[in-house]
Amino acid sequence: MPAHWVRCTLDAIKADSDNAIAGGPFGSDLTQADYVDDPDGVPVIRGCNLGHGERRFYPDELVFVHPSKADALRRSQAYPGDVIFTQRGTVSQVGLVPDDLPWRRFLLSQSQMKLTCDLSRADPEYVYYWCRSPEVQRYVENWTIAAGVPHTNLSTLRQTPLLLPPLAEQRAIAGALSALDRRISLCDDQRAVLVQLVELLFRTWFIDHEPTAAKENGLRHPTVDEALYSRLAPAFTVEGDRRFPLAYRLLPLTELAEFQNGSAFGLTDFSPAGEGLPIIKIGELKQGITRQTRYCVHRDGGRRIDRGDLLLSWSGNPDTSIDTFLYFGGPAWLNQHIFKVATKRPEDRAYMFGLLRSLKPRLLAFARAKQTTGLGHITLKDLRTLVIEYPPVMMRDAFDALTAPYFAKIGACDELRASLVAARDELLLRLMSAEARLRP
Repeated sequence: MPAHWVRCTLDAIKADSDNAIAGGPFGSDLTQADYVDDPDGVPVIRGCNLGHGERRFYPDELVFVHPSKADALRRSQAYPGDVIFTQRGTVSQVGLVPDDLPWRRFLLSQSQMKLTCDLSRADPEYVYYWCRSPEVQRYVENWTIAAGVPHTNLSTLRQTPLLLPPLAEQRAIAGALSALDRRISLCDDQRAVLVQLVELLFRTWFIDHEPTAAKENGLRHPTVDEALYSRLAPAFTVEGDRRFPLAYRLLPLTELAEFQNGSAFGLTDFSPAGEGLPIIKIGELKQGITRQTRYCVHRDGGRRIDRGDLLLSWSGNPDTSIDTFLYFGGPAWLNQHIFKVATKRPEDRAYMFGLLRSLKPRLLAFARAKQTTGLGHITLKDLRTLVIEYPPVMMRDAFDALTAPYFAKIGACDELRASLVAARDELLLRLMSAEARLRP
């Protein structure tokens, strides 16, 4: 260990103030009934607000409580610059409360813990990165109580090991890692815009049926070429409360593709990192392949996936886990709780991606209806109840051609992101072990 570096615990660098290390309230003290639609409310930090590897904080899904409720739970409040940890559920999650949001105080949910750092000893951004290092991730894994929903506690948090360089070097390390995270976030932003464009086109074509409506009025929709326009039937049919183009059919979702479940993997299936194929879980779909990814050489009856496959996660916390993904990695094993959605033709994947994204509110409703201890799930029986206005093959092929450039760019974003994540993780490992040093 370099001179002037100190090995200690998180408890040693907490601020000299009340509740510098604290957890969320008891379950009965904060429930969904306490959430209010109030612009002057106090935001509640939940697991869905913590970063998935690159972003320290996701403010989009904040919920709020009345200020008087937050006052009553003062010991569970957090502030800008606090490091946030998940106590129950995805216990490896770490976040950092940003200082550029309009709120000056927050409230922890029942499943979160927080650390307020002594700024004279520890830079919160450095501590945040340290808590994402392999050493801390192993520590958390070893001390996680696995019975029922995985969970840890404040005692474990206080004793988390910490390697502490001088303050100036902490800031230099955090600055270098932040620069890579910003580039990764830019990839995520660009990818999100591309996905939104695909979703917008899907809605335009297959929900609002604008191409057919335009032809019915003697017009060609700007997204439709001459070849497709000449074949469009300018007419609608009505069936029950549905109105859709004449050439469409009503079919159950499960007749449009095969929903193939992934496999369960146990300790005996795992191989050393890098040997065999990676096992793709929800974490990998959100963060990409990381140092925490498990590998497997052989799995009898295992579900294989490859670049371009369409995936639907069907189990977990509805707020964070139920979603549709396009996988742009290499060959891999698919973990349980995720469907591989196998369309009958490759040209139908673009349509099916847009369809499943558009169905997300209904899929979440299925999962929440079965939600217990924070987890919900979707069944094949649920999917069979979804009756789809299924377009003819010429429409699906035209949509595939129209969106192909967007999907190509999405794949390029994912490849660049994977390279940046690998570089960031390697730098994180070397800097936190002092194998590489930065001048302050």
